[in-house]
Amino acid sequence: GFTLIELLVVIAIIGVLVGLLLPAVQQAREAARRTSCTNNMKQIGLALHNHHDTYGRLPPGSSRDQAPYGTVTSAGGWGGRGWYVYLLQFTEEQQIWDAGGSTSNGTSVILPGWARGMTMNGIRCPSSRLPASATHNQSLGVTISCYQPISGAVDGLIPSFAESRNRVNSGTQGTQSWGGVLPANSHIKFKDCVDGLSNSIAVGEMSDLMVDTSGNTQEWGTNTQFGWTLGVGGNFGTNLGGSAYNTSTIRHLINQKTGWSGTTGGVSRGGFNVPMNSAHPGGCNGLLLDGSVLFLQETTSLQTLAQLATRDDGVAISGL
Repeated sequence: GFTLIELLVVIAIIGVLVGLLLPAVQQAREAARRTSCTNNMKQIGLALHNHHDTYGRLPPGSSRDQAPYGTVTSAGGWGGRGWYVYLLQFTEEQQIWDAGGSTSNGTSVILPGWARGMTMNGIRCPSSRLPASATHNQSLGVTISCYQPISGAVDGLIPSFAESRNRVNSGTQGTQSWGGVLPANSHIKFKDCVDGLSNSIAVGEMSDLMVDTSGNTQEWGTNTQFGWTLGVGGNFGTNLGGSAYNTSTIRHLINQKTGWSGTTGGVSRGGFNVPMNSAHPGGCNGLLLDGSVLFLQETTSLQTLAQLATRDDGVAISGL
């Protein structure tokens, strides 16, 4: 038999081995989740190309369902569709498109019975800590997307380049840009991306929680209230009011998750300037318009992010 001391030594050795093994297991699991996240974004990239091949343009980052995306003629009210709705036909979700995604009438998107209860794994990062579905009582059961179109960047981030295609919201939602690949109510074509498809970011990962100034975690994101279906609401684009859900403009560093009040910096539920973020250690995934996916380090400068987010700044990108 073993003496008590020998038994304690064996237990201690086993404890050390387990302590060494667990981090390796966790790293392997995170590597697998990050690979799955990357694959999700690659599929989105293919869908964007198929959309462009079919319609001769990219989908809007967020839409009021005005021409050419729908028949809505007034600017006010609700009911516009988010970007991913337009990709349903190209992501093996034809049945959801047929069930209601193809319509553009009034409140069908803020009250999307056709989207409730659907498991949309293709827009969820496996590492995400965001709630699985929308928090607003009108959209309960609608999946929250972890991937958002990048509509451009705020002015002043790229030296010797003035971004004049911005609009500042009169409330707390921040600044929205039309200088990128997937702005709201846009009709962007590949030829408009004069910097090249490999130098233009189309979709960024926004899959983790924010932390407010009181230390509380918040699901502040571009679509966490209503989920993946909602696009433009209100008089967006005609004055300083209105909202554009499911799209974001570069203004903050990657993984800048702490210190938000929910009233400044365009970071809040439905805010225009939610930073790219993830639960992956060190950075997040970004989809370029050529279909490739980059893991962008959280040390990436704002200038580099703005250059990626602007389709025609004419500046060579460095620092990736």
